[in-house]
Amino acid sequence: MKVAIVADWLTNRGGAEHVVEALAEAFPDAPIFTSVHNAEHFPQLKNRLRGTWLQRLPERFRAKHQWLLPFFPSAFRGLDLSGFDVIISSASAFAKCLKIAPHQRHICYCHTPTRYLYHAEKEYKSQYKVPVWMRPLKALFWSPLMAYLRRADKAGTHSVTDFVANSNYVADRIMRYYNREATTIYPCVDTAPYLAEGNLEAPRTHFLAVGRFIPYKRFDLLVRAFARLGLPLKLAGVGPELEAMQALATELEADNITFLGYVPSSDLPALYTTSRAFLFPAEEDFGLTPIEAMASGTPVIHYAKGGATESVTDGCGI
Repeated sequence: MKVAIVADWLTNRGGAEHVVEALAEAFPDAPIFTSVHNAEHFPQLKNRLRGTWLQRLPERFRAKHQWLLPFFPSAFRGLDLSGFDVIISSASAFAKCLKIAPHQRHICYCHTPTRYLYHAEKEYKSQYKVPVWMRPLKALFWSPLMAYLRRADKAGTHSVTDFVANSNYVADRIMRYYNREATTIYPCVDTAPYLAEGNLEAPRTHFLAVGRFIPYKRFDLLVRAFARLGLPLKLAGVGPELEAMQALATELEADNITFLGYVPSSDLPALYTTSRAFLFPAEEDFGLTPIEAMASGTPVIHYAKGGATESVTDGCGI
């Protein structure tokens, strides 16, 4: 069979990107289609990446793919996948919005129904920052844009032959918003680097959080809490909210908070094994990083609701 892999975007690394890399390893001959990509961040996939027409835009537009949001559904529908027997999409947004022929099978590994269209729309609207000059436009166009994208998103589910959820929590969301059943297959977690001998003997000097700097990850809670506590905190990751969180830490005079930026996977085990605790404040769909922390023998302080609870209590992958 000819297999194609489709991802929402591949601009930086996170849990969804780990899943795409695992799919790429499982199907080494499959090309990988995505809206926009930064091949430098995925050197092992460089020759397999295929962008939509959005990839031809200047880099300054592609660097913040969030601004391309209105164009994602049509960009994915414009992909020519007619030469493939099976399409596997890894989606938390519009990678599932594909043109599929009757003889083709489309398996969607769904990380969540699109957050800002359903359960977290109010949160995104209030927390997602835009420049001052854009605020009137945001107020004017937010509701009609979300309504259009919801219609496009739900229409995209009709192309899906089989839904796979990354947790039972997300499977419930898929039923609630798409009225479709999903099989739960937990995401891949490579625990081997974190189980190295001697991990438990490492001195533990700081608290740690790792992830994308986007609103629902709630790094703002950590910055405010540790500004008051004065305890050493390291935050690893990049994203559109990074500069805002750095500015907040400066405003609060929180010199105890260190922003590490992008940390390669090879350097993460040392961060985990020297942490007093791993912090996970988001209501997450699953949560790969708590599994990595526990594999390192590091306790997890997490938001006790939803998918975050499922990943921590199930101990999947260990």
